[in-house]
Amino acid sequence: MLNVSTAELLVVCIVALIVIGPERLPMAVKTASLWIGRFRRSFYKVKAEIERELNTDEIRRQLHNEFILADIEEAKAKVKGTAKEVEESVSNIVNSKDFDPGASKSTDAQLTQKKSIQQELEDAGEHVEGITRNPYGSGKNPKLAQAETHTATTTETKSENGLS
Repeated sequence: MLNVSTAELLVVCIVALIVIGPERLPMAVKTASLWIGRFRRSFYKVKAEIERELNTDEIRRQLHNEFILADIEEAKAKVKGTAKEVEESVSNIVNSKDFDPGASKSTDAQLTQKKSIQQELEDAGEHVEGITRNPYGSGKNPKLAQAETHTATTTETKSENGLS
């Protein structure tokens, strides 16, 4: 409130001592302190009365409550927006063609892997089947088989030509 330094206060005390005198100085200080106290009390009474009339405390509380309610409404709107986004994304997932509630991406990868393994097994089975039919060709000596094939072709050609 008042910005008085110690040097200024010392100067005021010396001037008061010189002007008032040493005999009357204690009584003057006492009287001044009484007047300052009365002034402070009356100032605080007036301030309290004005505050009561204006209901500043209630206004402050009301403003604070309105601010809190605005924050709550804003948070509620954010939560509703987030809930709507989540609901839309879940409905998109559920309505998709390849939705399987128990499946995850690793399950999809396993199914694809199983299909490729099954395809490989079928291919290998066909290959093994082909090998087991004729593991060593016709099962005869290759030279004899070649001679028989040659004679069979010759007889077929003779029969086609009408020769026996």
